[in-house]
Amino acid sequence: MTTEIAEYTKTEAALADLASRYKGVVFDIAMKAGLADAIKARAELRNYRIGLEKLRVEIKAPALKRTQQIDSEARRITAELVALEDPIDAQIKADERRKEAERLAVIKAEQDRIAAEQQAIKDAEQARMDAERAEIARQRAELEAANRARLESEAAARRQIEEEQRAARMEREEADRKARKAIEAAEAEAKAKREAEEAKQRKIAAAKAEKLDARAMLDTFVTRFGHLPEFESVVTAIRGIK
Repeated sequence: MTTEIAEYTKTEAALADLASRYKGVVFDIAMKAGLADAIKARAELRNYRIGLEKLRVEIKAPALKRTQQIDSEARRITAELVALEDPIDAQIKADERRKEAERLAVIKAEQDRIAAEQQAIKDAEQARMDAERAEIARQRAELEAANRARLESEAAARRQIEEEQRAARMEREEADRKARKAIEAAEAEAKAKREAEEAKQRKIAAAKAEKLDARAMLDTFVTRFGHLPEFESVVTAIRGIK
């Protein structure tokens, strides 16, 4: 490949010789001679590289200066053009901003109109829902009031029934108490009569027993002493006793 930069021709010509001598070469660095050869080769290649860099800077300097002049003049002329362009651009952009503001104002007015309509619909719907909730609340209140009245009526009826049942129970209990008292009184009276009768019968039995004892004693007296003349009148009297 041949360079298009004439100043680089000499270095490029040396490049083929350098490649033939150093490309792929492995130096015996461990040996003094090998290390010296490697250092010499590196120095030769470095000199070519540094020389090429210096040459690049030298041949580029005029072109760089020209480029800087071109850029500087372009910036100066551009600044003058901009100074002329900016006022006109400002007028155009001001008109564009005005038109954009008018367009946005129309859009915002339409958005506000739509929002107002939607809000009105929403408010109407909210009012309808509030009215429905109020009606539901009123009906619920009526139902609750009716339910409370029913419960109170049922409670009053239960209390009346309970009062009547309690009065009937107390009446039965009083009747039972009176009946028990009458029974107890009758039992006490019967017991008293029975005890009196038993006492009477005991007295009768005791009297009979005494009479029997007396008769037995008299019979014993007659049996033992009836043959004695001095008791003849007594024996006759005893035998006359019924």
